[in-house]
Amino acid sequence: MTAGPRVRLAEDRDVARIVDLYRELTITDSEIEHQHDPSPADYQRVFAEIQSDPRQKLFVAEIGGEVAGTIVLLVVPNLSHNGTPWAFLENLVVTGRHRKKGLGRMLLEHSVALARESGCHMVELCSDVRRLEAHRLYASMGFEARAHCFRRYF
Repeated sequence: MTAGPRVRLAEDRDVARIVDLYRELTITDSEIEHQHDPSPADYQRVFAEIQSDPRQKLFVAEIGGEVAGTIVLLVVPNLSHNGTPWAFLENLVVTGRHRKKGLGRMLLEHSVALARESGCHMVELCSDVRRLEAHRLYASMGFEARAHCFRRYF
């Protein structure tokens, strides 16, 4: 029997797979992408930093025991909006062969629910303008394109 899809916190054993997923996600012209080639130990060090940050959660979606998607949730303390935090979602990716199976929706629903439980007044995400399929998913889940996201890569 194949295990159904589930969302869980990422673990050390997931780091290499998450990095592979990010390679499917990345569309960038960043010069740093071409200047730095991190080792597995570098990635493990960064993952340890993520795990030690109580405001940051890195989740994976598993299907049939395989890590097929991931998302990052960051809860940010805030003085505006009556001192309520806000949440930022980043690096949502589902591997190509598992898209259209509800994993992206599961990751988003899980993260949005945790943001709400954390007392956030808003959850925000940015998406590359070329990712029209992702934009349709976000809109179907109640996200509105109400602001411009500006980036400056180094």
